[in-house]
Amino acid sequence: MGKSARIRDASRRVGLRGFVNDLRWRYRTASGQRSILDSTRAAVRLGQTEGWGALRSRVRWGAGQFSRPADSPIEPPPPPHPWTITFAHDAAYNPFFALDAEDLAANRSVTEAFDERPARVRTATWFLTYFNHAFFGGVHTILRFMDWMTREHGVEHRLVVFDRLDATDAEIRGAVRAAFPALESIDIVLPVEGRLRYEELPHTDIAVCTMWISAYAMARFNDTAAKFYMVQDFEPAFYAAGTLSALAEATYRLGFAGIVNTPGLDAAYSEYGNPSVAFVPAVDPVAVPEKPSAAAGKPVQIVLYGRPSTDRNAFELIAAASVELKRRHGEAIRIVSAGEEWEPADLGLEGAVENLGLLPSLDDVKALYAESDIGVCFMLSKHPSYQPFEYLAAGVAPVVNRNAATAWMLEDEKNCLVTEPFTSSIADAVSRLVDDADLRRSIADRGREQVTATAWDEELERVWEFVTGTNGE
Repeated sequence: MGKSARIRDASRRVGLRGFVNDLRWRYRTASGQRSILDSTRAAVRLGQTEGWGALRSRVRWGAGQFSRPADSPIEPPPPPHPWTITFAHDAAYNPFFALDAEDLAANRSVTEAFDERPARVRTATWFLTYFNHAFFGGVHTILRFMDWMTREHGVEHRLVVFDRLDATDAEIRGAVRAAFPALESIDIVLPVEGRLRYEELPHTDIAVCTMWISAYAMARFNDTAAKFYMVQDFEPAFYAAGTLSALAEATYRLGFAGIVNTPGLDAAYSEYGNPSVAFVPAVDPVAVPEKPSAAAGKPVQIVLYGRPSTDRNAFELIAAASVELKRRHGEAIRIVSAGEEWEPADLGLEGAVENLGLLPSLDDVKALYAESDIGVCFMLSKHPSYQPFEYLAAGVAPVVNRNAATAWMLEDEKNCLVTEPFTSSIADAVSRLVDDADLRRSIADRGREQVTATAWDEELERVWEFVTGTNGE
């Protein structure tokens, strides 16, 4: 019997009311006992959070419920397919990342006029992804440059945080104020009703994007005279070769002039044909009269930049080396980690590593480094990270991975020990510094002199000359 015949037969047996009630039951089964309004809202949320592939799967399952006998139990909906629960899947289906020919042409009309940029800059629009902590290296450097531009050149800033629908002015302004009080009155733009209309943003002299995702937002904002990309890491390397690395790398071909954190990274960005300027981060020296390990019987303290969730920091290698170090040196060393919240017992490091988590302020970071002798930091992208600079400023001898893009600063046997990414090699390098107090002091002293010779005002003034095209005039 076909479906239409079954429907006619059912209507004759139970009447119109019974037929409608049966359909209502089947709808509640398919929708998980929701009302029509609630089901519609749930479908929209599902499409937004899990992708339209997951929504199609739920619809197919719901349609199948209408052909089941009325006395069948309600079945739970199938879980979404694992490959749809990824950032890569969402990005591929998200129109935000699909710049069309019109978008690209409008962006190009601005970037190709870079040489005509204004020498007098009074306003700037900045595109940032959501943040609630302004003391991470990247965000802190962005805000530092904004603060310097305001104090030194009277620039007024507009901060566009486009990627978080529930972000509030109060939380972002509070994070900014905690780091740079001079920026308290900054103009902050957030999405309204889930949307941000880039074409309605007011004109500013320049625009600056930051993390690669924000480059897609700035590509759609063209009421400006010049566009800049504040590049602070080689972000295509954040992901395995695939959708996300391709979308990240594509932003380097949008023609934005680069404001690039460190010369090695600048060399990589300029290869895409973009005009650019490099700056070197400055760090404040930390007063360290004497390390605690100098006292008789006190352990040598090793600090790790420990972020298990961030692939480019190679936490697994550092963790494995820490276990080996503890086996070799026992109570003669103390290994502490900072940078992210995690439980040592969950990662097989109980008894080997103490995790201090995400430290709340720069003063806490400086205090930890002042008490430490050796610092381990791996960075597998084309950027040295801030940790080696901060280690050296506090008299800590760094152990780092071999990386051609950071060799301009990190010199083996001079201001650090450079190691291959082998557990035994890492443990051997750290052990050299544990056993040889003179070596770690000489490395730390040379490096401290080097990193503290850089001044933020000088670096940012050079960036400003590039932004305005004045070259010291």
